Amino acid sequence: MALLIRGDVSGPMNSRTPRRRRPGYSDYVLALIGAVTAVLILFDVGGESVAGAKLLVSLAIPGWALVRWFRDVDPVARLIFTVVAGATAFALVAALMGWLQVWNPRPAAVGIMLVSAAALLVPLPPGARAAAPQLPRPAIRTYAPWLVLLAAMILWGFSLGSTNPRLGDLGLLAAFPVTWYLALALVVALCIWSIVRNDANSGWFTGASITGLVAILYSSAGLLTDVPRLPWTYKHIAVTDLIQTTGQFNPDIDIYNRWPGFFLFSAFLGESSGYKDAMAYAGWAEPVFALINVVLVLAIARTLTKNPRIYWTSTLVFALSNWLNQNYYSPQAFAYTLHLTMCLVILTFLRGDPAPWVVRIEERLSRRLSREAPVQEEIRTYSRRQQALAIAAVLVLQAMIVMSHQLTPYLAILGLFPLFLARYFKPAWLAPALLVMALLYLLPNAEFVKDKYGLLSGFDFLANAGYKSSSGSAAPSLFAGRWLAREALALSLFTALLAGLGFIRNFRRGNVRTTLIVGTLAATPIVGLFGTSYGGEGRLRVFMFALPWLAIGAAWLFWSGKLPGRKAIVGAASAISVMAVLFTAVYFQNEANVRVSAADVTASRWLDSNVRRGDAVVETTYHLPLLVGPHYAFYLRNGQLVSVAAKLHNPAQPFTGDDMLAYVDRTRSAAQLRPSDRVFVVVSDLQQRTSTGVLRQFPEDVMVPLEHDLEVARGTELVFENKSVRIYEVSRADWGK
Repeated sequence: MALLIRGDVSGPMNSRTPRRRRPGYSDYVLALIGAVTAVLILFDVGGESVAGAKLLVSLAIPGWALVRWFRDVDPVARLIFTVVAGATAFALVAALMGWLQVWNPRPAAVGIMLVSAAALLVPLPPGARAAAPQLPRPAIRTYAPWLVLLAAMILWGFSLGSTNPRLGDLGLLAAFPVTWYLALALVVALCIWSIVRNDANSGWFTGASITGLVAILYSSAGLLTDVPRLPWTYKHIAVTDLIQTTGQFNPDIDIYNRWPGFFLFSAFLGESSGYKDAMAYAGWAEPVFALINVVLVLAIARTLTKNPRIYWTSTLVFALSNWLNQNYYSPQAFAYTLHLTMCLVILTFLRGDPAPWVVRIEERLSRRLSREAPVQEEIRTYSRRQQALAIAAVLVLQAMIVMSHQLTPYLAILGLFPLFLARYFKPAWLAPALLVMALLYLLPNAEFVKDKYGLLSGFDFLANAGYKSSSGSAAPSLFAGRWLAREALALSLFTALLAGLGFIRNFRRGNVRTTLIVGTLAATPIVGLFGTSYGGEGRLRVFMFALPWLAIGAAWLFWSGKLPGRKAIVGAASAISVMAVLFTAVYFQNEANVRVSAADVTASRWLDSNVRRGDAVVETTYHLPLLVGPHYAFYLRNGQLVSVAAKLHNPAQPFTGDDMLAYVDRTRSAAQLRPSDRVFVVVSDLQQRTSTGVLRQFPEDVMVPLEHDLEVARGTELVFENKSVRIYEVSRADWGK
């Protein structure tokens, strides 16, 4: 952080021609680190033991080489710009190599690092730095809160070791010891206390407290497993391993290979840093994305207000309301982070004076709604060169979003388009350009999406806001139980209610323009439900894209006045406490239904290594990560991967081996595939003992008839077994003889 906010010494006062400022000692040190890292990458020194360090340096050095030219930007924004700019540089190069089918990650990474190291030695233009306010530093007298925070984090670490490994219907809620909840309560209390206190030394402590809270909430579940915990993570790992193994993507395989931006970036960064398998780092995506997004919301809020209580509360509300579990290793998490970065770039560099007709609307709203005189907002101006770089950054970010995720570009445009049209942001042509980029990429893929998923669900808002299967019948809820769904809905509605009241209060305080900008960004994602349900998850995406702006609105409710009173303090503390309770219940209750065991992953890896084209794979459970390795395309197609789980739910009608083979043949025939010579049947005890998260639990002993046939029939061999999973190979030619 110190590197992002320090100032350089200007040239002599009597110099007529301002001299370019020479690099400082930190620039030379960073350039040396970049060069050394390039050598380590080139010769693949250290393997996975130093891969994490190489990865961090690879993200930091290229980003800082660019961000150091923006001297008068808020320090928090500079911090997050550094990380995202470095990631975007690698993502852009990876995308170019992928599309050109020239896959040489390590030499390309070496080139990026050497160019970045050289850029750090280029003198900066003359002029004083440090126009942005510095974050306050802790004073010696504030050691007591820091010690309490340290004790809470140590207590949390010990609590993870005491967590019950057996999960029931309450998931981790019943597995965590009391000390885990005590640690969480202490950190939440410290967050509230530091925001309310808000003295000259509380900024660093508030940031540390919220960082600790993010660690507790978003990494506890992952630290209790040996492998990435969510089953839908593994299909993303499989695509990454496919690219890393073959050096290319294949659009004919699936939709992921048609939107390969995230997978190309991940394979590029993983291979260049020394990770040979995405499994090694995929589990860290959840806390990393969560923390980056929290910092992004903090930086966004700081562009809109100078009130520390507002921007810290916005950050805290966002952290405690993001219950959707969308931070896992996935294209949507990557695209969402780029979207928030794009919003931050626009809010920082591309603010403008609204059109005259918009000014008239603001004046009318101010006369009718505001109790105080309109606040005259000061918009910081930047040079044409900086604005040009910002426009280029927005276009590059949108390009990576468009190549990575199907829905994110359009939800992003919904909020930004009207604001560019109203001239709150400039230039006005940028919004149509963002839309055209998304449409041009969709055009060659439209037929594929229409055939496989349906391009649009229909302009039925109520239907798209619910859950529908492709056949039109009601699909099961995404949540395991009624209480879980109610708690998630309660948290979402509570956050939206606080935000709505905050928008009203901010209007009445005279902050009309800022409220219109934030309110537009919060409200427009819901328009997406008029076109698509996104496989039943449309309403979740609406809340996800509205949440950063709802969090700012909630903070306005408590702190938009000049001096906070007792009611504001009590209200803010109570609201944050309620959010913490609801978030904990929603986030950890369903853990038993979504956790994947290491035994299941080992079995899936074995299957990926031994299956051949044309084989059929039968899964008897849900959420087993069968799509896990670079050969997943061999059995991805419908008819090659056959699920008989739904057939096992009726204990009164046993499902036998003959029934299974007949069902496989019917499924393959419907997919216009010939009967398979080999059939692999995967049985997982752990998956059968737990609920699936979308369907009810299996009845007891439901697998007995089928597995009995597999054990006694000729032509069947148990080819893999560990403590949880058994894989049977059935030879069609010898079955039953």
